Amino acid sequence: MARGLVQPRPFVKKKSSTPSFSAGRIIGSKRANTIQKNGFLLLVAKSYAGWVIVSIILILLGLFFLKGTWYNPNYLIQNITYSPETRAQYENTELFVLTSKYLRGQYLNTIQLGEKGKILSKIQEQYPFVRNMKIEYQSPQSIKVDFTFDYHKFRVKIGEKFWGVWNGKNTGELQSGRALAQTGVTIDTPAYLSGTESLSGFFYEVNFERYEQNIPKIKQTFTNIERFVYLAGSPNFIVFENGKTIYLHRDNLDYQLQKYLWLKNNYKNFAGIYEIDLGSQTQNRVIIKE
Repeated sequence: MARGLVQPRPFVKKKSSTPSFSAGRIIGSKRANTIQKNGFLLLVAKSYAGWVIVSIILILLGLFFLKGTWYNPNYLIQNITYSPETRAQYENTELFVLTSKYLRGQYLNTIQLGEKGKILSKIQEQYPFVRNMKIEYQSPQSIKVDFTFDYHKFRVKIGEKFWGVWNGKNTGELQSGRALAQTGVTIDTPAYLSGTESLSGFFYEVNFERYEQNIPKIKQTFTNIERFVYLAGSPNFIVFENGKTIYLHRDNLDYQLQKYLWLKNNYKNFAGIYEIDLGSQTQNRVIIKE
């Protein structure tokens, strides 16, 4: 018998069901990236939560610290005294009441860290000659206030009262027994103005700038001046010196002072003169009485 020929089957390479090495690397890499990303997000979330917790703790510690120091009841201002130095210069009850109004009920530390400047500015709106304010802790809930003042350019005496003049707009009544009222040039006024309660209208005929410019010249010329009187409502002044009454006018003061010096240095009986008019009646001549 003839043997049948067995046809060989063509060899076909079967695909392996096991993933190749390259495919495994890609899949593994994707899984690793996913795990790494999830881990990073988890780390961020944990870090954020940690910062929140730390922040809350710090805030609570800060509040506890503030309560124990800045906002300690011992530093809550209730009792206010004013230094003897302040009272010796300018003892003004209204100034003290105003200052106490701004300070009482505040915490000392908050005032020292910035509020003091604001309070001082408010005080200076009504008392512009207050230069500075110093606050010292004395005892629980008690402080001492010390003011420093700018001294006035001159003072005006009306009756028994003194008024300090710092500029044309800033004036204030002074206590005659206090240091602030005992310094500087005094401009006196006639007795008929006694009882006047303000300087309203005082600068109508002679403004502040004229006083500021002319007072040094008058002091330099009349070295032994006893009184300097402004005849309120007029442009005239009177100087009292060495038993002499000397009349001046607001205008051409330099010329009047030159006439006085010439008279003083050249008139033989100058010592016997008791009244001199340098310009209140006329600028053309000098009127003397002896």
